[in-house]
This record gives sequence, structure tokens and C-alpha cells, in this order.
Amino acid sequence: PARAIPQVAQDDRITPHYRLKPPLEELLRKVEPGLDAFLTEKYAAQIESILLQWSSGLTQGAVGIEAIQNSLAQSFAASSLRPSERERLRSAAGLDVYRNRFREGLALSRDSFLQEFRSWLGRSRLLVAEFKVTSIRASGQSSSASTLAETHVRYDLVGSGAGSFREERVGTWRLEWESGAAGEWRIRKWQAIEETESRARSPVFVDITAEALGGIESYKEQMLRGIDHWRTVLDAACRIDVYGNNGIAVGDIDNDGWDDFYVCQPAGLPNRLYRNRGDGAFEDVSEAAGVAVLDSTACAVFADFDNDGRQDLVVVSVDGPLLFLNQGGGRFRFKPEAFRFAQPPQGTFTGVAAADYDRDGRLDVYFCLYSYYQGLNQYQYPAPYYDAQNGPPNFLMHNNGDGTFSDATASSGMNRNNNRYSFTCGWTDYNDDGWPDLYVVNDFGRKNLYRNNGDGTFTDVAREAGVEDVGAGMSVCWFDYDNDGQQDLYVADMWSAAGKRVSTQDLFMNAAPAEARALLQKHANGNSLFHNQGGGHFDDASGRAGVQMARWSWSSDAWDFDHDGYPDLYIAKVRTGATFPAFSGDRWWPLRRSSLFLPLTTSGAGTPSTSSSALTGLGPATRGTTSTSTIMTGLFPTSPAPWDWTSSKTAAPLRWLTLTVMEGWK
Repeated sequence: PARAIPQVAQDDRITPHYRLKPPLEELLRKVEPGLDAFLTEKYAAQIESILLQWSSGLTQGAVGIEAIQNSLAQSFAASSLRPSERERLRSAAGLDVYRNRFREGLALSRDSFLQEFRSWLGRSRLLVAEFKVTSIRASGQSSSASTLAETHVRYDLVGSGAGSFREERVGTWRLEWESGAAGEWRIRKWQAIEETESRARSPVFVDITAEALGGIESYKEQMLRGIDHWRTVLDAACRIDVYGNNGIAVGDIDNDGWDDFYVCQPAGLPNRLYRNRGDGAFEDVSEAAGVAVLDSTACAVFADFDNDGRQDLVVVSVDGPLLFLNQGGGRFRFKPEAFRFAQPPQGTFTGVAAADYDRDGRLDVYFCLYSYYQGLNQYQYPAPYYDAQNGPPNFLMHNNGDGTFSDATASSGMNRNNNRYSFTCGWTDYNDDGWPDLYVVNDFGRKNLYRNNGDGTFTDVAREAGVEDVGAGMSVCWFDYDNDGQQDLYVADMWSAAGKRVSTQDLFMNAAPAEARALLQKHANGNSLFHNQGGGHFDDASGRAGVQMARWSWSSDAWDFDHDGYPDLYIAKVRTGATFPAFSGDRWWPLRRSSLFLPLTTSGAGTPSTSSSALTGLGPATRGTTSTSTIMTGLFPTSPAPWDWTSSKTAAPLRWLTLTVMEGWK
């Protein structure tokens, strides 16, 4: 008899079952706060979602007061927001700065506090309202159904009001929260601690970019588009990266007394040299000067390397440095094989600084190198994370006087402790012995301070001098901040609220040595200021100077912007966790606080897309039927303007995408 042919299911797929779960699966399971040992991170995430509502509401006026009112428990008590001590720190050049301290004690009821909060805000129209939970402690239960958590919240409020162009308040509150049976958090106690209040009577700086560069074609067509745009246009073979950490160099290329500047660009985009015309505007002379380099460029430096009275240019391509000698008349000549390394470089070039370290009358050069992720088989993870010593070596290059440089790394002693992940470096004579010394900034660990011995050699004295500064180093700035005649040191690292919360928990690395815990905690503490005490020693003045918090800092510099005789600090930082690109048609727009970005195609502005291929590359739904469970809905603006994910207002038409779960899909 004929055998029956077994019916094959329409969705006949083999699902493998492994005895052990892949390590990545176990790691991803803990990404959501609260699914690992740090339960307080779940509380912090819930509380920060409330603070995010405050931020959105306060910039809309009375809505913010209502959001705060809804966050207060019925049994609420607070300290006064009127300072008990008010110290004027400065009042000059149209800028007034005060330090306010508040009295301990919870004297205000719920209604009294809200009334005082309105008065505290005054008539300012808030433009920025940011709140970050910097510490959290679960302090037990007030009853069987509730949990208590004590937090420190850092606030930064910026607004404009009567009598001032800008007002800013930066300070700390100690808030005690209680969660009810339903898991909602309410504030039981509110203690103001300290704040800095600043007022600018008129604009201090005015943006003149459009006036200075707006008439230049390369500025409009290249610079204004941004790296996200160019990553969608340029072929990946050109190796354009995602970091966007390309620097600039300033110099007077034609000795006319006006500063010109050179803009470094990622791979596939030409670097640009803008010449100062002397009338407040610039012109693009990149091609005419012969320096429109297409290689990915980290940074550059102008200096007279051949002592002919004209500033030459070193371009630090990620694959190696390039020397362009200034020929006069606005022209540069490329010098092939100018830098002769004893060993082939092993990493990516990231930084450069020039000084005459042996005082022979010629400027020498130091190069920093780093190891970036380039593929699964080409990445060396920093190890150990808090003190990595498996990075590529840096190079000290001695100027031979003929347009070439020889590798002096080993002969100078700079091959010691030369195995870090270096970003940048800075020369100065920190001990006033007449010889330039070098500070090297490293990511994932300790820094180097190479003291010049005066005989062509150096000794790393960072530990003895007290400036090892363990952390995620990004930049260095030498300056005499207290005018005592000694060069002080400012190092830009990274500040992380989540890092500060987690690393101070008792559970954090509790099996590790105390020294390792301290080094890891330092990674989240932010920037460092070291005061030069003389005699080759520095004192850590970071905390008392109030210069640690600058988020994820990338670069820093100092100058006396208000002409009061004291240098001031400016820190450039990367914006993290705030802006992500979302694709609409063939353009990229910034979306704030979006947790996902995907290339989208839509069926038109103002019309919901019901196509199952709304996600480019997903393809049509050929199996199963559409369920009614919507898992994600997003709003995407169709005009090139920043979009606040928390706002409900926009003048632009919207496009939206709805993703639905398909039955039979896993």
C-alpha cells in the first residue's frame, strides 16, 4: 500500500538548544536596570524618569511646578530655598557669581515649599532644566509596603529674566524618596545643600560664524552637514569613522599678523585651510595651499620647523603624520618620509605637541597613539580597564634640521611606561629648570609626566609628582590659575552620574582590592586640577576648585576671557545620551532622548505607514498575520530642526512608524 506522505508544517524550522547560554545573552539580560545585583539602579532609573518630567515641564512654565507638586508626598517636609549664606565670588565684566549655602532643617510644609519654589525661580524663563541623580542609597523600609531611597540630585537651571541676559543656578539637593505599594515614588524630605548662582547682564560671547564663514562654499556644503550626513553619502571603503574627534590648528601662515586656521576632517572629506582676510571674514585656500588632505585626520599643529620664519604644518593622519613646509606666498610643500620611525607604528595617531626638548634651536615633535576598534580580530581591549598597559607606543621625534625627524623615543628614555592608550600631550617647564617637560594624557588609566633631565633624556615622575590621575584621560592644559608663578595642570577626563552611583555601592567590586576599587571609582569623578606646589610636587585641588564636573570632556584650554588677570577654563565636551540621529527620507535629523535609531522609509508626511516594509531592509511580511500588539511608535520630524522627544509641540509635519508583532515570528 502507498505510504502516507507526512505533512510539513508551513513554518518548519530547526531551533537549536544549547546546554550553555552564550555569554552575550547573559550580559544583555542585565542591561535593563535592576536585573543585576545593583537594585538601586532600577530605583535611580525610575526617579530620573520623574526628573525628566520636571525638565520638560519647567521649560514650559507652570507645567513644571505641577510636575514637582505631583512628586511630593503628603507627609512632606523641606528646608528653605532661601540661602542662609550668600558669598559674592566675583562681580566684573558684566558677570556676577555667588555661592549660596542653605540651612539644615526641614521647616517648610508642602504648600509653603511650593510657594517658596515659585519665588526661588523668580521671573526667569527657563531655557534649560537638567537634573542628575549622582548618588543613591536604599535606606530600608518605612513600612512593609514601601521602600526609602536617599538621593543627591545635581541641578542645572538656565534662564533669562528681568535685569539679566542669562541666569544659571547649579547646585545639589538631598532628596529622600518613598515608593508606595504600586511602585510610584514620592519625595518625603527635601534638603537644599549648596549652589552657585551666575548672572550675565548682557551677552558675553556672540556667535559670528555665519558672518566669518557663511560666504564660503566649503563651509556651507561640507562643514554644516555633519558627520552623520557624510556617513550616509561616502562609501564605507573610505573608512569614515563615527567618533568625530577631529581637531583644528591656528597659525599665521602668511605673516600678515592675522590668525588663520586649519580644520581636520574624517576620512573621505578634505581638510580645510581658512585664511583670515583681515576684515572679519575668511576664505578657503585649501587647494591653492596644497593641504586639502583626504586622509582621516585627528589633529594638526602650525610651527616653524625649519627656522625660515614661516609656520609649517604637521598634519596628524590616523595612519601617520605628514609634514608640509611653508614655501611662502600661501603655498606649502609636502615633505615625503619626513618622520623616520625606528619601529612601524602599531596604533592610530591621535595627538601631537612640539617643543625644543634638547635646546638645539630646532623644534622636536611628540606623537600620541591609540588603539581603536577596527574589527573583531583587530581590537585589543584595554587591560586592566583601570590601569591599561597594553596600548601602542608613542614616539618622540628629534628634528635633524634638514626637514626630517629621527626616532629618539628609546634614546631619550621615553620608551618607559610607553604602553598606554594615549590621546594627547602638552609641553611646559613645570619645575622652572629651563628644560621643557611633557605630560601625556592616557585613556583607561594612569598618565605620564616626563621630566626633562637636561641631557637629552627623560624620567617619568608622574607618581612622585602626584599627577598620575587615573581616569579616562582626554586632554591636558597647562596654566597658572592662581598667578603664583608656577605652571598648574588641568586634565580633562570623564564624569558619569551612573558611574558615581554604582562605584560607591558596597556591592561594587567587593572582592577586589581596595586600591583597584579606588582606581575604578576615580574613572567616574570627572576632571582634575593639580596645583603646582614647587619642588616638583603637585596637590590635587579638583574638589575645592569646583572644576571636576564637565560631563564627558574631550578638550580644554585656558585664557583670561574677562581680563581680570586670572586665566579661565573652557572645556569642550561630547554630548552623550541626548542626541541620536534618525533617518527620514534621505536626511538625518537629531532626536533627543531617543533610545533607538533606524533608517526609515515612510508613506508620506502626516500619514501613518501600515506597510510591513516600513523598516528598510525588513522586507514584506510573508508569514503569519498582524497581531494587535503595538511594540513601538515613534515620531520623526520632516524639517531640519532639533526635536525634543519629550515635547508635544512642533511646527513641522510629522512622520510616524508603527511596528507590530507578527504571529509566528520569533
